[in-house]
Amino acid sequence: MAALMALAPRGFRHQHEAEVLWVHDRRAAEPRGPVGRAWFAVREVMGMVRLVTAAHRAEAAGRRGNGMTTTGGGAHMLDTLVQDTRFGIRTLTRSPGFAITAVLALALGIAANTAIFSAANAFLFRPLPFQDADRLVMLYETNPEFNWTHADAAPANALDWREQVEAFEDLALYSEFRGQGTWIRDGEPELVRYVTVSGNFFQVLGAEMALGPGMTWANTWEDDARAVVISHGFWQSHFGGDPGVIGQRMEISSQSLEIVGVAAEGFSFPNAETQIWSPYGWAPGAWEEVWFRRAHFVRAVARLAPGATLESADAGLQVVVSRLQEEYPATNSVMGAGMMPLRSFLTMDVQRPLYVLLAAVGLLLLLACANVANLLLVRANDRAREVSLRYALGAGRARVARQMVTEGLVLAGAGGALGLALGWVGIKALAAQQPVGIVGATSLALDVRVVAFTLITAGVAGVLSAAAPAWRVTHSDVHAGLKDGGRSGSRGRTSVRASNGLVALEVALSVLIVVGAGLMVRSVWLIRDVDPGFQPDGVVAVQFGVPSARYAERDDVWAFNQEFIGAMEARPGIEAVGIVQQLPLAGTSWSSSVIAEDWEPERVGFEILHRRADAGYFDALGIPLVQGRMFADSDGADDPLVVLVNETFAEEHFPGEDPIGKRIAYERRAEDAEYWYEIIGIVGDQHQASPSVAPRAEVFELANQDWGRTNWMVIRGSGDPDAIAPMARAVLRELDPLIPISQVRPLRQVWRASMQRDEFLLTLLGAFGLSALLLAALGVYGVTAQAATRRSHEIGIRMALGAERGQVLGMIVRQGMGVVGIGLVAGLGAALVATRGLESLLFQIEPTDPLTLGGVGALLGGVAVLACLIPARKAARIDPAETLRRE
Repeated sequence: MAALMALAPRGFRHQHEAEVLWVHDRRAAEPRGPVGRAWFAVREVMGMVRLVTAAHRAEAAGRRGNGMTTTGGGAHMLDTLVQDTRFGIRTLTRSPGFAITAVLALALGIAANTAIFSAANAFLFRPLPFQDADRLVMLYETNPEFNWTHADAAPANALDWREQVEAFEDLALYSEFRGQGTWIRDGEPELVRYVTVSGNFFQVLGAEMALGPGMTWANTWEDDARAVVISHGFWQSHFGGDPGVIGQRMEISSQSLEIVGVAAEGFSFPNAETQIWSPYGWAPGAWEEVWFRRAHFVRAVARLAPGATLESADAGLQVVVSRLQEEYPATNSVMGAGMMPLRSFLTMDVQRPLYVLLAAVGLLLLLACANVANLLLVRANDRAREVSLRYALGAGRARVARQMVTEGLVLAGAGGALGLALGWVGIKALAAQQPVGIVGATSLALDVRVVAFTLITAGVAGVLSAAAPAWRVTHSDVHAGLKDGGRSGSRGRTSVRASNGLVALEVALSVLIVVGAGLMVRSVWLIRDVDPGFQPDGVVAVQFGVPSARYAERDDVWAFNQEFIGAMEARPGIEAVGIVQQLPLAGTSWSSSVIAEDWEPERVGFEILHRRADAGYFDALGIPLVQGRMFADSDGADDPLVVLVNETFAEEHFPGEDPIGKRIAYERRAEDAEYWYEIIGIVGDQHQASPSVAPRAEVFELANQDWGRTNWMVIRGSGDPDAIAPMARAVLRELDPLIPISQVRPLRQVWRASMQRDEFLLTLLGAFGLSALLLAALGVYGVTAQAATRRSHEIGIRMALGAERGQVLGMIVRQGMGVVGIGLVAGLGAALVATRGLESLLFQIEPTDPLTLGGVGALLGGVAVLACLIPARKAARIDPAETLRRE
């Protein structure tokens, strides 16, 4: 055949090498016996003669053409690339099992990376939907006494920042609290969701109006506060996209409001469910009142002036902060302030989880690449004769390596396409859950950036997967490859070392991923075991608001609440009904300092939480009375003010004392106190934010003394909880058909929602962990099966000499587990360092939790043993006589 190749025209060896090998690969397996081998050689020579003859004819035709020469340079490289790709596709289609396994492994890793990167893209990389968003900064207040680090600002302080910090072009205010109002439309009540903002809110953010002039700074104040901007979706759904909507009026909660603008399509900041932006409507004199500087309930976002930097603006802010501390010592003595880019503030809570997930999917992709590389390496060993033949025909090592990389890229291309489709499904699933994010600012989507990331990821994965086999074939022994199909000892030992190294890497990467998943499993289990302080089963909460138009006074509102409670209690199957301002595990209304009447003047308690409730609330949720008495009917609206406190309050502020009968006030100095509250009882702790956050000191004011128009009614029933909400709607319609129910939330749902982030991370990391286990098991199985096949002749001899099947089984398993052991040790060592990044996400366990590390090691070890047993059992069933005869 070498002589035939010498007769080939110049350039034939490289340009037609793929065709030669295609013909070579299409042959049947090499026959056994002298006759079969002779016929095999004849067919091979005949095929080479046909190809060489065809090449001479093509070259002659080229010379007889119009003086045109053969292609060269880039065109020749493109031609060989196309040939390599076609040859790679043909080769892979002849091994569908290998191709499908490799494509699925890569698709799994690519899909996970696509889905998680889409979240990172939406939250961390995609531009915010504001003009010159890099010029926007979020301001916040700090207070070491209350442990505030990024707190809401007092409106008076924020207004001073707006006027006195020269580095700000302008500053706007908004409330994160989403309000609800009743819009009487065609005689029917409909709830609308709104947020309150300063009039310059849209101008500062640089958000254009789709329609109308919008609001101005003057609308912030009481005299001009009857202007609102509606969302684009609300305009379409409720006004049919009518361009004449500007100037129309809406009566919401007894207030007549004029529509002055329609927000741009897609704009919903700061809340995805916002339908209306309404101005604060503050009285002009509020700026000088104490409450306006004491209450902290606004967010301040500023636009930097041209030429101003974050550093210069912060320096100017600190000058104003110091001035306010001196001017208003009663409210600002220790009140600080800070700022950061708006994007950094909005993503502050999601950055750590996203980076953890990005690291996890990156490891999963590396694991998939190592798995495919091992498969390609095994395949390269099986193709040793083909590769040696390429070298014998004159192919350079770079040319052969390029062919291997091309095949890897073909696999990666197919895996990338499938991974993109699976990733799109994953993106939809993530968007449906909305576990983390910049609400109202960005959304998950398969945009150009995500597609580009997927394509780049697929290309890198293809190169990484093909790197090991490409290096292997470029360092192979040509002569050894032509002897007995390339099964020489040296080649086998080198290949085994490479495969074992990849398997050890796979196991180590699997350990890292599964340890992270195991830590989250342990953490979520511990969170679920925490007693929230109430009994959620069988309790449903409904929210409603009493309008001022028909219930102007406190007594009117409380009378309606009592009538509603009585009507619900009279319904069959209802065991207890109560009123509360804010549900447990959903935050509280406000916080303050506290003093006691008999404390020393300098003594102050920081920080206590507040919740408004009645006695029925504690009965409905099964919250125990620890000491003292509960609220009673004798505690009237005009009687002395009374409160209940939780156990944490009693332990922190009255350690070793009996707080019952003590009088407290929410001030820093006793002489300034306007109201004194008597502690009449101590109730059990309830978690205010999450089961993973310890209960804080809390005070419960009586709902008919510190009253409000919007409340939750908590209802415990003995029957089907799903029947409670319709029952409450029916009762409310009987009492006042113009008052709708705002929200319905089963308390079990509230409890689960408080753990949403932890369970979301558990779900994703658990899925990645299972994928890692599967890929590691495939890698261990593949290398063990390869080792068993390579040693089939040795095993046959051993069994012929009397070795038992159990001995053969143990030999194969020990060989495989030796590699696994190296990977386990390396992975556990790396996990001791890498998992420290999970520390802030865990609950009551350390990143180095020995139970988790030991459990993961045992789990992976068990999976590896099973992966080794399958090929080992097959090897142990070898027929010694057949093996020796075949060899």
